[in-house]
Amino acid sequence: MSPDDYILLEDRQDRDAAYRWKLANDIHKQKISARDKILLFLRENVGVSVSGEEISYVATITDWPRRVRELRTEYGWPVVTKQTGRPDLPIGVYLLEMDRQAPVHDRLIPDPVRVTVLRRDSYQCLHCGWHIHEWNKADPRILELHHKKHHAKGGDNTEENLITLCNICHDEIHRKERAS
Repeated sequence: MSPDDYILLEDRQDRDAAYRWKLANDIHKQKISARDKILLFLRENVGVSVSGEEISYVATITDWPRRVRELRTEYGWPVVTKQTGRPDLPIGVYLLEMDRQAPVHDRLIPDPVRVTVLRRDSYQCLHCGWHIHEWNKADPRILELHHKKHHAKGGDNTEENLITLCNICHDEIHRKERAS
């Protein structure tokens, strides 16, 4: 096949993919930063797996993987991949789990530490037992890391000081702490 040849993979219409490409094209044309374009596209597709190809098109820059990484590690958006805590995702697929930014102190947890803690805890909430394989678009839960000794009180971003909780249990723990 030559670069100008096309092949029909399925004989049925994929309306979701067509919608995403229309959205991608609209965002692609906007006069905003590449990181803002990527975030806008991901926020319009919360809970939907999107390909690196789609993000690359939206971003209009070759360094788009770095911008996605910044959204996760510096800006606290729960963008996950196979390598960053969602082993069920195919390689090259990105997913914004929830339209919710992490608190500033939680953004400093290095990806290797985050992945090690998630693996150690078997991708499962240590309070309610919810497992990542139970995730679906209708379920508001995602996995987060909780500091045993709070970061604000000098707790480190180390494997020993972190446990895996679903966001529901994580929020409940902090709600109870504020109330007492």
